[in-house]
Amino acid sequence: MSRIGERLTPDPELLASRATQKPTRALFATYIRDVVARLSADPDVSLALFELRLEAARRPSVAEALGTWRRHAFEGDVAFTTQAGLPGTRSEIALFHYALDGLMLDRLTVPIDPETSTDEIVEQLVSRLLA
Repeated sequence: MSRIGERLTPDPELLASRATQKPTRALFATYIRDVVARLSADPDVSLALFELRLEAARRPSVAEALGTWRRHAFEGDVAFTTQAGLPGTRSEIALFHYALDGLMLDRLTVPIDPETSTDEIVEQLVSRLLA
């Protein structure tokens, strides 16, 4: 989990530069696209994370460690969004996590709609969840 976290952690300089921009829905969409890009850049890392989640369903020790790790990452996303003044409440950030988990599983395995670009899906998620 630590290695996966290292490989999925955003570039601090990129986050710092975005934090200086005017907080808008478009910037939030850019942030979400960056998350998707990091998850897509090395599919084996994202698939390993899904495999760990499945293993967590069978092994309480994995569930405890992974749950702690995921909640920490979620709290980091909420804190970043709040500090940057981006739109989105804690609840909406959770909805984005749920949606991106499903989107990534779909895109990394057997897409239900391969003709629609991932960027377009992210745009739709942002516009609908931050309506």
